[in-house]
Amino acid sequence: MKRALFFVLLASSIIACENEDLLESNPIDSNIQITPTEFFNENSLRLGLSCKTEKIYPCINYPILTEVTVVENLVSVNFIRVPEIDLCLTALGPATTTIDLSDISNGDYELELNNGRLKNTGSLRITNSEIALEVDSEKGIEIIRETTKRLPNNTYWGTVGYHTENTIDQVNEFLNILKAKNGVANFNNQIPGEYSFFEINEEGEIIPTENSGYHFVKYFIFQYDGENKETFKDEIDLLSTSYSEDMIIKFENYEGDRIYNWD
Repeated sequence: MKRALFFVLLASSIIACENEDLLESNPIDSNIQITPTEFFNENSLRLGLSCKTEKIYPCINYPILTEVTVVENLVSVNFIRVPEIDLCLTALGPATTTIDLSDISNGDYELELNNGRLKNTGSLRITNSEIALEVDSEKGIEIIRETTKRLPNNTYWGTVGYHTENTIDQVNEFLNILKAKNGVANFNNQIPGEYSFFEINEEGEIIPTENSGYHFVKYFIFQYDGENKETFKDEIDLLSTSYSEDMIIKFENYEGDRIYNWD
């Protein structure tokens, strides 16, 4: 058993060294980290792959040039090179690109992810509820997350930040008023998983992330199924503003809108 394990580790080490050698002479001399994602473009929710180099560059705005082709059920992505840029935003960061797959209909696809001479094959699955990648081996790439849940329609989420512990009574008051809005703000448990904008735990609750400097923060998420959504957004804007002296409130929604009570 130990002998077999030794050969498995040895083979893995040899493959890793070969990949590193190939990367050194590759047009992009770095692994490319890939995550299936949703993103907003001009308030339109889009579907795609978020890609960044493992290598850190002297300018934070270096792009990755790519070529994407779709033929029948084959999606092929070729990462070509990281070009020089005329205007450098002088902060360290990876080279990045987001590959838009929004024009691809739901279904199962063969997938190619090629970093120069380093070729990878696998599969891509797109459904109403998720986008998922599976790659046979990772050469010159790294899949950061295989599956990303898609944002349900009519979803709102956000935070209430506050600095005094006893403000929690006002926080709960604000959320209770929000829950009673027209009787159609649904605060039921969400589908667990990793989304592009947040994560939902096994209990169906939104998982806290960084609290952006607040002493205390409460997270919320709900779906609003009412008919007049513009009126609803005006109402929550007005409601949030009425608590601006004690709480910092931020809303985001499925259409890319952001509502802050400090505007």
